[in-house]
Amino acid sequence: MPRTPDEERRAQLVSGALDHLQTTGLGGFTLRSLAPTLGTSARMLVHYFGTRDALLDAVLAEHRRRMIEALDSVPTADPRVTARSAWAGMTDPAHAGHFTLMLQVLTTSLEDGNPHHTVAQDAVDAWVEHVEGLLVGIGRSPDAARIDATLLTSGLKGLLLDRLVTGDLERTDAAAWRLVDLLLAP
Repeated sequence: MPRTPDEERRAQLVSGALDHLQTTGLGGFTLRSLAPTLGTSARMLVHYFGTRDALLDAVLAEHRRRMIEALDSVPTADPRVTARSAWAGMTDPAHAGHFTLMLQVLTTSLEDGNPHHTVAQDAVDAWVEHVEGLLVGIGRSPDAARIDATLLTSGLKGLLLDRLVTGDLERTDAAAWRLVDLLLAP
């Protein structure tokens, strides 16, 4: 009878995989190449996750959980402060690899038959729904909040992609602040 995976060890492996993929990206990502970095074997990764794709899905869910937790820890109800804090987190060099990975997955999920299309769609939906909830919480109507949450989350991801491609920090910061001010002005 197979052993039940230890949830604490599973969480450690997901966290380690997220940190590793931050530096390597998706290119050449296999269970066999990842295992030594995590201090385990490919066989144990199969035991915990089943497949490479299931591990990657768990990694992306952990990334999303961390970022939403960071948003929720901002001690204010002012959505502009929260949005600027989100941008600071997205552009923090310590997290650049995490967001590069997220953008890679979102982009590759567009390919026909890509196994990560559902997890990418879930990630987009989760961000929009979370920001929508914050906006409803400050008095926006649900319809307006959903549209503004979509514009804000997609706008910031687009600006992040621009920043990563061009390296133009000053212009993308100014554009992010402008987007936040236009959308979230009282």
